[in-house]
Amino acid sequence: MRPSSKRSAEAPVAVNPRDLEAAAPANPFISQENTRESLFRSAGIELDENLTRRNRRLNAISIGAPLTGSIAALLLVPVIAPTIGTAAIFAVFFLINALGAGVGLHRYFTHGSFKAHPSVAFCLAVAGSWAMQGPIARWVADHRRHHRFADMKFDPHSPYWNDEGEITSRFKGWVHAHILWMFAGRPSSEERYAKDILSRPLTAWCTRYYWLLAMSGLLAPAGVGFVLGGPAESLLCFLWAGCIRVTALHHITWSINSFGHIFGTKVVGSKDQSRNNVLLAFLLLGEGLHSFHHRYPAAAINQPVALDMGGMMILALERLGLATKVRRFD
Repeated sequence: MRPSSKRSAEAPVAVNPRDLEAAAPANPFISQENTRESLFRSAGIELDENLTRRNRRLNAISIGAPLTGSIAALLLVPVIAPTIGTAAIFAVFFLINALGAGVGLHRYFTHGSFKAHPSVAFCLAVAGSWAMQGPIARWVADHRRHHRFADMKFDPHSPYWNDEGEITSRFKGWVHAHILWMFAGRPSSEERYAKDILSRPLTAWCTRYYWLLAMSGLLAPAGVGFVLGGPAESLLCFLWAGCIRVTALHHITWSINSFGHIFGTKVVGSKDQSRNNVLLAFLLLGEGLHSFHHRYPAAAINQPVALDMGGMMILALERLGLATKVRRFD
């Protein structure tokens, strides 16, 4: 029996696949790209490519310049070896630098753990800039973003996550947290995370003239060396108390991001992978008590106090009336 004409009319019409391809959008993932972009912006991550390139170039010079001087210092040891005076000046400037970064950039400028006399705030800003870890506003922005997303996606320097997703290899995670994030990641928005820093005359000036301060941090030991021992000691102090001091502090500080989120103990109530690491606490004057810090980020004094030289300095400033509203958490 022949099918009726009505049934034939209702039969499905064949569609040419080429017609479908022509009708498809040029980029079928454009909606996903928009979503990714909006997520980055909501997380306070800069997407401007020029800004990202400038930030990576700043990191490369801040790391590469003192590293070059450090290599030169080691190669010159057979010709001009460091003296006891060189070692003493290295120790003094390393102490100043470590306190400038830990007490200044970290506890004072980032977390507002205490109020400081203007003279103390100035010294902390200069000593922190001498660490050559980037301008104050950028340092603060990155660290505040780190606390917001600690060991989650968008944490700038976690061994477990980067901006794109989870890091499954522990070695790759360690490399990312230690140094790679400064060359592969995107900068944090200073307007979003460090607006207060940009609005304060002192920190705005230090941020603007970062390179001037960074260079003065390399030349200051050389000046002291010249006064104490002449041109030869000046060169030694530039290389050892300047360049090697900065490079050593770089890697010890970065170890908080890498080793300090992998090895050590966790305090009760910890919600991320930050750890208390006794060795890092000793080397960084208390900053290695990282799990306690993440549990109580606004604390000016880390626990145990015996391992927190930075906290002891804040207590001394409080007794002298140079620090007030010191925040404590037991």
